[in-house]
Amino acid sequence: MSRKILLVAMFAVLFGVFATSMIELETLFNTYGKTYFLEHGYAETGASNLVTAILLDYRLFDSLFEAGILLIAVSGVIWISKHDVEEKNAKFMIDKYKTPDLFITFARLVYPLMLAFGFYVIINGHISPGGGFQGGAIVATAILILYYIDANKETNIGLIVTVEKILYLLIVLMASISIITQGAFFTNFFNPSADADLKAIYLVLLNVLIGFKVALGLWTIFTAFLKEGR
Repeated sequence: MSRKILLVAMFAVLFGVFATSMIELETLFNTYGKTYFLEHGYAETGASNLVTAILLDYRLFDSLFEAGILLIAVSGVIWISKHDVEEKNAKFMIDKYKTPDLFITFARLVYPLMLAFGFYVIINGHISPGGGFQGGAIVATAILILYYIDANKETNIGLIVTVEKILYLLIVLMASISIITQGAFFTNFFNPSADADLKAIYLVLLNVLIGFKVALGLWTIFTAFLKEGR
């Protein structure tokens, strides 16, 4: 009985803390950030998509950290799934059965469409929903379709990881150019008074680098899992 009373008391305390914190949030809540981004986001960053403006300019450090976390995750997956024998082919459980011809034909039709759509999402991330992270995931999914088309497709994971690391360094270097041009860390390297269309070039380049890096990272993770699926 005493345990039940103690449990109820603990829940009551937690509920009280939660209710108090919600009241404080309502008191502290304001629309300053939203108003500022709506009024100055396009002029300061060149991005019609304000989500991209925040991720690649105002809070670019967060995006760099997220990309770094993905790089660490890829390295961890490779280390965990490391084999004693070097293998290049990502054969997996579906290889035990013959892939239906209809599925292979459909995959060949969908592959170029998904690839083109992924590139579209990456390049137009500053003017429409999308960007490097979303487009990179689409491109990685398109690449994985190739395993269903050709199960013996060779994949050099070591090369992919090396290219991904190089792309991450390029992203950091591009984000650091603003230290020289503006004296500020991790922001658009064009002058704040520059035309919005000129600033958009920076966003496109950064989205392309992030897109390819994310695509290679997810490709590596999925390939490692497919190998383990045997």
